Amino acid sequence: MNEHSDPSLRALFRAAADHGSREAATLPVAQVVERGRRAHRRRLALGTATAGVVAVLGLATAASLVPGPAAGPALPATSPSVPGPGPSPSARPGPPPRETEDAAPPDHGSATTYGQRTRPPTTSDRTTPPTAPPSTATTMATTAPPQG
Repeated sequence: MNEHSDPSLRALFRAAADHGSREAATLPVAQVVERGRRAHRRRLALGTATAGVVAVLGLATAASLVPGPAAGPALPATSPSVPGPGPSPSARPGPPPRETEDAAPPDHGSATTYGQRTRPPTTSDRTTPPTAPPSTATTMATTAPPQG
């Protein structure tokens, strides 16, 4: 059957359209505004979440590209440039120190063991500097008999 030629089908569609237009009602303005606000909040939340994810990924990428800490402390710039600290004389390669039975090992402020190299003491390992001998006035004051 051809739809254009059937008058009953056309009449049924018209009847359905008339019924729908009679039952249709416009929404109140407050409800339309609330739907718009809700959609706006969803878009803002999605944009904020996307920006947060992009920022975190950017920071993680930047952190992975930053070189690690230097091997040693940075030396201050001097003019003319001074060579950095090199190996100490005791750390140079060479034959191990020889010890004899009657010779006492050198005392560098740290314990030595056979075959191991030691380093000289640092300034923090030293004791207080020697003091000058007491003056004669101080000696006489401390040795004078009490007056009674």
